[in-house]
Amino acid sequence: MHNPFNTLCLLCSLLLLTAGCQPVGYRHDGSSGVENRKIADKEQLLLRTKNYESLIALTRDSLKKKEDPEVRFRLAEYYFLAGNYNSSLHYLLVSLNKNPSPRVYLLQSKNLTAQQNYDAALKFTDMVIQKEPANGEALNLRGVILAQKGDLPQAMASFEQARNAFYPEEKAINNIALVHIADRRYSQAIQLLLPVYLRGYRDNHLTHNLIFALVKAGDLRYAKEIIKRENITRYPDTLIAALFEVESNLSSL
Repeated sequence: MHNPFNTLCLLCSLLLLTAGCQPVGYRHDGSSGVENRKIADKEQLLLRTKNYESLIALTRDSLKKKEDPEVRFRLAEYYFLAGNYNSSLHYLLVSLNKNPSPRVYLLQSKNLTAQQNYDAALKFTDMVIQKEPANGEALNLRGVILAQKGDLPQAMASFEQARNAFYPEEKAINNIALVHIADRRYSQAIQLLLPVYLRGYRDNHLTHNLIFALVKAGDLRYAKEIIKRENITRYPDTLIAALFEVESNLSSL
C-alpha cells in the first residue's frame, strides 16, 4: 500500500470495532458414511480458502435433500461470512422458532449488528449471555454494539468481561484500546497495544491503531519507525501529518 491517501483512508477506519468473526470449522454430525466424509473434507477445504459461495451451494444442496438443523445453521453462517445478511437471517428463522441454542441467537445478533440494527442485536446478544454468562464472543459482541451506540463505559466493561472470559487476548486488548482512543486516552491505548506488538503479534487493525495512538500522543518518531518497518507507505511523513488531523471519536460509526 504505497499511496499515502489510500493508507489514510484505511487508518481512518481504525475505530470500526469488529465482532471478531471467523470462519467456523466443519462440525461433523457423527455419520459414518463415506459420502458424509467426502462432503466434510470438501467443506474444510472451502473454508480454508474462504470460498463462501461454494460453501453456500454445497450446504444448500444438502439442506434441499434433507432438513438438518446443523446444516441449516452452517448455511446461515456461510451467508453471514459472505456478507449476505438478509439471506442469513432468512435461514435462521426456522431455527429461532425451535428452541434455539445460544449460537443461533449469537449469529442472529451478528447479522443485525452488520445491518446496524443495534437495539435488536443487543437483545439477542443479551439472550446469549443470559444462557451462557461466560460466553466471551457474546460479551465482545455486546461491547461492539454498545460502542456503536455510543455507550463507551458499558462497552469497556463488556470488553473487559470478554477478556476475563478468555476471548482471544489480542482482540480483546485491541477493542479495549479502541475505547481509550475514542476517549482520547492515547497513552493508555499505547500501554495496551505496544507490548502486544513488541512480542511479535501482527494484525493490521492493531498495528494501525497503535500508529494512530502514537501520532496523537505526539510520539511521531516511533510512529514513523513502525510505518517504515511494516512497509505501510513510502510517504510516512505525509501519512503522519494527515493522521494528526483525524478526529479520534466514534461519531462516524
